[in-house]
Amino acid sequence: MNDDTPDSAQELADVLQDVRRHLLWQEETAGRSLLVDAKVAAELQQQRAAASSVRSMIARTKAPEPAAAPPVS
Repeated sequence: MNDDTPDSAQELADVLQDVRRHLLWQEETAGRSLLVDAKVAAELQQQRAAASSVRSMIARTKAPEPAAAPPVS
């Protein structure tokens, strides 16, 4: 028989409690990861919007290009 098999109901209960704790820890860790990912995504979206706004402002204030001179024949 496997040596890892619990010998008593108490040992089995302890093992199950450890498994529950581990699963809860994984769930909490995954939840924190999702929150961090969402925060990073929101910050990236704000940066993109700001960059787009700056590009639009530059385009509006940029001096028009001079007309090309006609070719000399």
